[in-house]
Amino acid sequence: MTGSQPGEFRVTWLRADAAIPGEEAMDQICLVVPITAGKTDDARDFMRELEDKRKPDYDRSERRIGVTKEVWYLAHTPVGDQFVAYVEAEDFAGALSLFSGSQEEFDLWFKRRLADSTGLDLNTPPSGPMPELLSSYTA
Repeated sequence: MTGSQPGEFRVTWLRADAAIPGEEAMDQICLVVPITAGKTDDARDFMRELEDKRKPDYDRSERRIGVTKEVWYLAHTPVGDQFVAYVEAEDFAGALSLFSGSQEEFDLWFKRRLADSTGLDLNTPPSGPMPELLSSYTA
């Protein structure tokens, strides 16, 4: 899906080859989610709380669902502010399924805060074709 309306987003999903012989390949995901107009401060507050008060809960949640790396950015674009997230997991589809179905307090809080600032409801993630990967580099 593409667009700049709340709840619309673009997902890039690729499976990288192992960079080191014997190392397992990881799913590498880039998620771009437009922030609802007027909600950038709320989005910043969400990420501040995630990095501060909620960090131990965040760590437990990511480990439980199998996410090994997750990085969030705020991008200012001509069509509005957007979250850009990069996620690594051995099985991203499995991790997303676990997270979407989770009723754990932290996971519910995260999904609510993300929906509050973007309109994206990860309780029922949208389906659709993934955009075409054009380039990937690994040393």
